[in-house]
Amino acid sequence: MELKQMLYFKTIVDEGTISRAALTLHMAQPPLSMQLKSLEEEFGVPLLKRGGRQVTMTPAGSLLYKRCVQMLSLEELTVHEMHNVSQETLRIGLTSSNSPLIESDAVVSFIRDHPNVPVRVKEGMTGEMIDRLLAHDIDVGIVRTPFNAMNVQAMYFEKGPMVAIGPSHLFHEGMHALEDFRDLPWIIHRRYHHLINEYCLNTLQFNPNIHIHSDDCRTSIHWARALGEIAIIPDTALPMVDPDYFTVCPLDDQDLYTGVAIITRRGEKLSPVVEDIIKVFETQASVHQVLR
Repeated sequence: MELKQMLYFKTIVDEGTISRAALTLHMAQPPLSMQLKSLEEEFGVPLLKRGGRQVTMTPAGSLLYKRCVQMLSLEELTVHEMHNVSQETLRIGLTSSNSPLIESDAVVSFIRDHPNVPVRVKEGMTGEMIDRLLAHDIDVGIVRTPFNAMNVQAMYFEKGPMVAIGPSHLFHEGMHALEDFRDLPWIIHRRYHHLINEYCLNTLQFNPNIHIHSDDCRTSIHWARALGEIAIIPDTALPMVDPDYFTVCPLDDQDLYTGVAIITRRGEKLSPVVEDIIKVFETQASVHQVLR
């Protein structure tokens, strides 16, 4: 398999159809179909399901897509680094709930004080940031617990609560725990679905009314405002919440506490600029544990 074929396959998946992918790649559809067939013959498994309005990935296709993203990102990075071998780049990965951390005064001052250091920011879920880190697509990740730290070096900040936000008429005096919101529909980040669902079922003994799952805390906040419902978000996402519209209720449920973590590649020497930005992030919270 060649990098060119990886690009073809990724584009087909991204565009949803072979015809749209062919237009994006500025090539005819039959040769692109032949490239896909060649890949399936090489691996001996179907990669895409045809039919309907667009293609869907098989399990093998999903794995290949993930590897294509990693390899193409690594190729892009290598080309960039070879063209800028004397210039250090700061590559950071962020989850949506941690976005306010990069907007803090300390981080902004650091970036302003280093105008010749290009900054590349990737955003996504914690698992994606770990994958990007191990694929050398980022050099430091700002993620949220829980996650599997087996393959990374992780520094953990002090844990904080989940927070319920919503219009004021949904709140009453004495609300302080998740169970107080059991009769209301919730909007949650998909990242925390298992954590919240298991806690409700096993500890609180009720089935939560989860109306909307999102892939971004900013989306959860948006839908909470649009629908007038309750969003459950980590406390680090609070700077994104409009205090003029939302009532905010930190939840006492200790089992739902999560923390911010800084991750780097295990056993790899950090560049000076990465070491410096980590020190800046450390000023934002107390580090209480280091995994070695």
